[in-house]
Amino acid sequence: MHFHPLRAFFSLALAGCALSAAVSAQPAIVLRGMSDRDPSVLARLADDARVGLGVPGMAVAVTQNDLVVWTQGFGLADIEQQVPVRPDTVFRIASISKSITATAVMQLVERGLVSLEDPIQRFVPSFPKKSQGEVRVRHLLTNTSGVRHYKGSEFSLAEPFATLERATTVFRNDPLEFAPGEKYLYSTYGYNLLQGVIETASGRSYEDYLRANIFVPAGMTSTMLEHPRELVRFRSRQYIAGPTPFTFINAPYVDLSVKWAGGGLIATAADIARFAIALDQGRLLKPETVQQMYTSGRLNNGWATGYGLGWMVSQDGARTLVAHSGGAMGGTTYLLRDPKAHTAAVVLANIDNVPRLRDLALQLMTLAPRPLPVSTR
Repeated sequence: MHFHPLRAFFSLALAGCALSAAVSAQPAIVLRGMSDRDPSVLARLADDARVGLGVPGMAVAVTQNDLVVWTQGFGLADIEQQVPVRPDTVFRIASISKSITATAVMQLVERGLVSLEDPIQRFVPSFPKKSQGEVRVRHLLTNTSGVRHYKGSEFSLAEPFATLERATTVFRNDPLEFAPGEKYLYSTYGYNLLQGVIETASGRSYEDYLRANIFVPAGMTSTMLEHPRELVRFRSRQYIAGPTPFTFINAPYVDLSVKWAGGGLIATAADIARFAIALDQGRLLKPETVQQMYTSGRLNNGWATGYGLGWMVSQDGARTLVAHSGGAMGGTTYLLRDPKAHTAAVVLANIDNVPRLRDLALQLMTLAPRPLPVSTR
């Protein structure tokens, strides 16, 4: 469906009332025992940012001290039906999927079933050896493999891919962009190959492995692979920008089975927050493994890339922040974490190409209510 600009403007004016009302209509989930910081301050901050950035619908969640202290929905999950975003609305999480995939791979490394120095052909023998050099698991995790990213219209593929073997036909016969380890190149297709690492090493499907070893232990009850024909409770619709500012068009149909491991999961904001908590609490990986993931990768010449094993790594003064952004057809996402302080913020939006979500996540993480000290009396 296409919104005519004049109708869209009128509809958006009406929707603006609905969107503003959605803040109060969809109450925040705030845990008891929090400090006296007013969650309405965060709500105003988040909704002002959503409106200013031209986002139809957004869900946020914040953790402090290993608790989800606040989560709330803003705007509309479905503009046509005027369905508000709820705290439990399900969004495409896009490339935050990469951090989950990397966690699964590192679990198998801990169990001795995978080595970071293994060539990818050990797990995906159909991926041809390349003349530029040997692609290893470490290269894929750090985006230094030389495996290319999307080209042409591949971001919009609507064809279903029943198996990883079929999905890799899109890119596997292409030459590498450079010798492995020589440069950094963000590559969703590189991460897709890690699905094969998980499936071959564990003897389970990617979906079954994630469910048993990440989703269930972390309490992620609304996270799954996106199967477009399945009915999903509280799933948001996806949008792209219309021809004039603050107008929207339904996003084209896509099938994410071509890139499940690199960007094909759906989840609630609270579920992504629970993933962060599970990592901080050591429920998914050992502390030394987690620290390894949060260490920037290095090229063959020793230069740091700013991307570790599935995480963007940066310094904010004395603290190390780890994060992952995501861009899907009709979606933009951000997960920002301060692992040492056990805090995180998640922002999920149902329109693509939204800028500055990191800034919003950092503000939310800073202003969120904190758990009160436990009395010893």
